[in-house]
Amino acid sequence: MRPKRPGRREGLKTRDSHKYSTQMARVLCSGSFMCDLIAPDLPRLGEPGDLIYAPKGIDLHPGGHAANVAISLAQLGRKGVAVAGSIGDDILGDFMEAELRKNGLQVYPERLRIPTSKNIVLIIKGEDRRFYAQLAANTMLTPGHVLKALEETRPEILYQGTIGGLRLIDGELDTILSRAREMGCLTMVDVIRPHEEGWRRLHESLPLIDILHCNGYESEALTGEADPAAAAGTLLKKGVRLCLVTLGSEGLVAAWGETRLRLPAFKVEEVDQTGAGDAFCAGVIDAFLQEGIDRNNLDSLTLSKVKPVLLRGSAAGAACVTASGATTAVIPRKVDVLIQEQGEKVWAETLRL
Repeated sequence: MRPKRPGRREGLKTRDSHKYSTQMARVLCSGSFMCDLIAPDLPRLGEPGDLIYAPKGIDLHPGGHAANVAISLAQLGRKGVAVAGSIGDDILGDFMEAELRKNGLQVYPERLRIPTSKNIVLIIKGEDRRFYAQLAANTMLTPGHVLKALEETRPEILYQGTIGGLRLIDGELDTILSRAREMGCLTMVDVIRPHEEGWRRLHESLPLIDILHCNGYESEALTGEADPAAAAGTLLKKGVRLCLVTLGSEGLVAAWGETRLRLPAFKVEEVDQTGAGDAFCAGVIDAFLQEGIDRNNLDSLTLSKVKPVLLRGSAAGAACVTASGATTAVIPRKVDVLIQEQGEKVWAETLRL
């Protein structure tokens, strides 16, 4: 039996593993923390009673949208990255916190009396991933915890991920985004297929979102528009300033103002798609910081200004899928080589819709 930790309190929360003290950050990533157990390149799904050996092993990685984006930013060389999420007061929670700190991140973990969330990813060779996720501590991040981290870090960019899957944050998203706007933060929101209440409150918060990232399935679910460009246009009309719809091997759609672009994807050998959208978000944030784009000049984006943003985001997402794990391959060497070798071709084949 695991020994009782010192400092436990009655109720859901346990000890504060981070003593808050003002430490400015350029980016605060908020959202889910999960432990990913990934079995890549499996020959087949087992039948009842079968034993299937994993030819490339079974890997344990820190995961969840906030963790993935923050780690990817750190690996791309960004300093001053903070990350907030909820974990259990258990051995996997210890693993998550240690891995995040090992990557040089400012970690704001909310420790709870429920298990750290786990996600089993089975990848059958030649097929899309199968996810078996446990909804536990990752869904219970509280608005107060995020607001406290926001006040302590006072970032230039707030990335709020996992919207649709955070039971307490989803209903208070407008409160968090309003405070971020008051502080002058550029806000980026990333959505997932909704759980429980769904996206009802997200629609109310769209005017507070500077950048919205979603995939094609999510953009259709949000708007009823099957065409990604039409969906992005609808989201702009509802208040989003820049809409980015990623489409996997089919590239992406970017929309702002009256501009609609369709970029093809970078060509890579795919191993594991886990975390590709998170890597894309990290690449976009990295380029925003590099190019000096903030919420004050977002409406005046030019093609020359948005080009490095979209190429770096797309290249980071493409690099991600070349190795097992959500962040393993999101490193400057791989991202920069993709841009150097394919960037101009990708941009030349970009369509203005």
